[in-house]
Parts: sequence; structure tokens; C-alpha cells
Amino acid sequence: MQYSIYPSPGSNKKDIPFLVVVQNNHISSRTGASVVIPLRANVPPIEVMNPLVDVPGHGSLVLSADEIFAIENARLRHPVGSLSMEDRLKIKPAIDLVIGDF
Repeated sequence: MQYSIYPSPGSNKKDIPFLVVVQNNHISSRTGASVVIPLRANVPPIEVMNPLVDVPGHGSLVLSADEIFAIENARLRHPVGSLSMEDRLKIKPAIDLVIGDF
């Protein structure tokens, strides 16, 4: 589901412990994949592009918008929570900075 936070299924869980789904549910349900942004630990935030977001029960992590990618829905299991409304508002400006004109 959009804005749900899932444990990373990748092998680099120390640096990327979680992924947040940013794609809307209507598209994800039709394609079988979701666009996600990694949530990174142990890196400094960067204003707008890589802001801090709160992972319920796990503290603050960096939303690494410059690493956005798609993943099969079947690989996303056992969500740990969802982004707050305040943190959801950080996504679009971050993506716009990554893909917009410079």
C-alpha cells in the first residue's frame, strides 16, 4: 500500500533497512510491482532530496529519493508501519528535485 514501510528484502539491510512504497495502489495492483524509495541508515540527510522521515518504532532514517526504483509486490512483506502525513509531504519535492530540470 502507498506510504507503507517494509523491511528491505535486499542483502544490504544494515545500510538500507526499509523501503517505502510511493506508487499509488491502483497502479501497483495492476502491474504487480511498486515504486519504492530506500530508507537509509548511517548517512546524513540532504535538504529536500534526502530528508529525514520517521519509521514507527525504529527512529529516523533518510529518504533516499535519488535511489528510487520498482520492486515486485511479492518481495514486500510484513509492513512495519506507514509514513506520517508530515513525512508524506516530503516525497514529491524530493522526487521533483531528482527528476526535474536543474
